[in-house]
Amino acid sequence: MRKIVLIGICFTSMFGCKDKPQKTLSPEALKIENTVLKQKKVFDVPGIAVGIIKNGNIVYANAHGVKGLDTGDSLTTKSLFHMASVSKPFVATAIIQLMEKGKIDLEEKLIHYLPYFVMADERYKDITIKHMLNHTSGIPNVDDYEWDNPQYDDRAAERYSRSQQSIKLDFAPGDQYSYSNAAFDILCDVISKVSGMTFENYMKANIFEPVGMENSTFFKPDVPKNLATKPHVIGDSLNIVVSKIYPYNRKHAGSSTLHSNIEDMLLWAEVNMNKGIINKKRIYKESSYELLTTSQTKVNKTKSVGLSWFLNNINDYKIVFHQGGDTGYSTFFAFIPAKKSAIVMMVNADYFWSNYASGTILKNLIFNDSIIPKAPIHLKLKDHILKDGIAKTKAVYLREQQKPNQNYVFGGGYIDELGYWLIDRNYPEKALDLFKFNVELEPEDSGWFDSVADAYREMDSIDLAIQWYKKALKMNPDQDFSQKKLNELLNDTE
Repeated sequence: MRKIVLIGICFTSMFGCKDKPQKTLSPEALKIENTVLKQKKVFDVPGIAVGIIKNGNIVYANAHGVKGLDTGDSLTTKSLFHMASVSKPFVATAIIQLMEKGKIDLEEKLIHYLPYFVMADERYKDITIKHMLNHTSGIPNVDDYEWDNPQYDDRAAERYSRSQQSIKLDFAPGDQYSYSNAAFDILCDVISKVSGMTFENYMKANIFEPVGMENSTFFKPDVPKNLATKPHVIGDSLNIVVSKIYPYNRKHAGSSTLHSNIEDMLLWAEVNMNKGIINKKRIYKESSYELLTTSQTKVNKTKSVGLSWFLNNINDYKIVFHQGGDTGYSTFFAFIPAKKSAIVMMVNADYFWSNYASGTILKNLIFNDSIIPKAPIHLKLKDHILKDGIAKTKAVYLREQQKPNQNYVFGGGYIDELGYWLIDRNYPEKALDLFKFNVELEPEDSGWFDSVADAYREMDSIDLAIQWYKKALKMNPDQDFSQKKLNELLNDTE
């Protein structure tokens, strides 16, 4: 059983002088640096860059590690990271700018701006621009970004908009929340058609240049080689390697392809905390800020979404944020308006918990909490299961769990995740060892019995797989995924 395990959020003045941070760290900055370095170590990531504003002042801006493990070139605060979904608020800001110029109406239908947009579902005609910005359009999420077959030409956005003819909506527009990368990709085409410019050129001329984000771009070929970073993933032997593919495809620009660095993103923080103003220039109106950062629809009991921005509370203060994650990268950007504080975090590895790590720093720095940064235990165990076997892996787990100052978060979900990493890399016997260890640790959880069955199935031990699926169902008859897999095996054996 695969369980998704998430942990959420529980240099000088930016507003005038632009002097660079002093090399000698203040006690406050040193405390931040120690936390950042601890996070880098426990997550075992190649590189991490962090920028933090507190009470309107930059208190920390630094980068640690390397751009790529293959070259060992050092990161700097100018190094450019693929920002993944942190791209989306930039798209929303562009839409708001065009709204202010009278070129876009948020309540207007998508097909008013893209008459050629068609889906295999008549309800698509009711999709509005606002639906797309607050993830209530019903447009299904992207299944395959085709990072291994990228497009680079100027017509990529329009082709993507025209490629929806066979797709049906997940629900009627406006009926519910469901995150949609595709909606933001299609909005690139809207921006292009309304502005008369390519999406990337519009963003450069109307956001990056006015804000002063000199190195930021949505167009990967514009990333200078000396500033580029490389994506890192868990390799076939559970080691950390440079990804064979880079997460870029121009038809997915709106959802994913912003490239930026710490210095530029701290300017972006200034714009948003100043409600649209930077260097006495207004990028968007204060009324637009309210639109962007006011709840439009609920995501869950505590979290909601405005226009692209997610909203929640951190220690009873409103936090405005967006997380990003793609092949080889994990990013996070957030600001706390009432505290005039912000954080941006960029990591060139996709297994890093950027939201949790950023939340830890914010709570410790802004609210004087004392949270110890931790990583999921399977990032430690992965270094032992193939090399040392299950006995040593168990010993490492139990030893780390017994430490008074633990560096890791424990639970069956992490062991389960590591087991499926092994299955995906064709080590089903090793996965079986881990799954059975989970059964030892949590014998009342029927999900771990299902995982044991999955491992036996991968090993073609069908009789044993059937036995374990039956055990899982005996414990929890309502476990539909076990019943489905059992039925498949029983049908195959008839």
